[in-house]
Amino acid sequence: MVDLSVEALGLENPFVVAASPATHGAFAVLKSARALPGAVTMRNLGHGAGDGSLVLPSTDEMGAGRHAIQSHALGARLQDPFPSLEAYCEAVARVRREMPAEVKLWVSIGHFRDLTTPGRDWRRDWVREATEIERAGADAVELHFNTPGVVVSGNRLFDYYRLVYTVTRTIKRAVRVPVMVKLPVESCDPLRAMEAALHGGADAIGPTARWKGFVFDLDWRRSLATPGGGYGGSQALPVIAYVVAEARLNGVQAPMYAGGGVFSWKAAAKLIMAGSQSVQLGSLACCLGPDAVAHTIAGLAAWMEEAGYPDINALCGEALQLLTMPAEVAQERQRRLQQAYKEAQVDPTLCTGCESCVDVCWYDALSLQEGVAVKDESCVGCGYCVQVCPTGALDVPAGDVVASVFAES
Repeated sequence: MVDLSVEALGLENPFVVAASPATHGAFAVLKSARALPGAVTMRNLGHGAGDGSLVLPSTDEMGAGRHAIQSHALGARLQDPFPSLEAYCEAVARVRREMPAEVKLWVSIGHFRDLTTPGRDWRRDWVREATEIERAGADAVELHFNTPGVVVSGNRLFDYYRLVYTVTRTIKRAVRVPVMVKLPVESCDPLRAMEAALHGGADAIGPTARWKGFVFDLDWRRSLATPGGGYGGSQALPVIAYVVAEARLNGVQAPMYAGGGVFSWKAAAKLIMAGSQSVQLGSLACCLGPDAVAHTIAGLAAWMEEAGYPDINALCGEALQLLTMPAEVAQERQRRLQQAYKEAQVDPTLCTGCESCVDVCWYDALSLQEGVAVKDESCVGCGYCVQVCPTGALDVPAGDVVASVFAES
């Protein structure tokens, strides 16, 4: 049996349902908790609700873990359901009583608008929120800095990194429960932001890939996305995976709960392998519901057992070897694949004479002879022809070739 627990964060499994419409209010939090993630992050007081979600090309693609984007959509814009902090904390207490004991309750505090409202004493208000939320039974508080555009707007008004440090330090001194800091990668130096949070006393950091984005149709009058609204999707995964890996390779050792583009257990596994002990589920949770979260948890567990990973510790950071391999190993991978591409010959029984390979060859090494592509000795082994061949007439098992270098070394 695979052990999915994350000791560094006190979670039963590495999935955290992020603050979102899927966690706005007691009903949504309890509904999300049915999937039994490691934690559910209750959306902060005063955030408001609504605008819905736009998924392109479809939720079917997102559900299958294929390429998809997600942005805020037009729709009902609701006021916050809580008239006061007291009412909000009553909901926190209710949620903690009624949700499964093994699911941690994290609660977001504050909102970016608080910082820009003239005359607002955000420090006093956020300290009060944090202490009252802790008293209501929250297992952790989360500082939510990754609202799209926060850095762009903030740097016109204040030093963003100093803000992260100051807020983290202030809240850390006010509560005894862990303080989680959710950070952007948009328009900032992610490592510097992590450093600011950790110097302020953060117990965990959550770098999250979400940006301001302009999504529209060619018939722009029919566009459903909210112009400038938060933009994310499967394309974010390589970006946030690199941010996580770069942090680990530069000595950041704090517990991490990264997020961005996780629409499947495969994407979750990649973020963990990049070095994040746990994974945020935002778009998947609010667009596809608790069943999708449960299937993602089960899918990761099944794959880990099949692949021979006994626990999260064994999986976490596994892919960092790609960035730390000795130079001679990296060079041998390149040499061996180049050689395989050079040696690959066209299978005349599969070639249809489409000339795709000829068109993409930049070294004049391919030509069409009697309706069949033929390669000559001027081939340099770049591999473009292999990648465009529609029939497999030119084929190289590239993954097996580079894997053979690790097997030997």
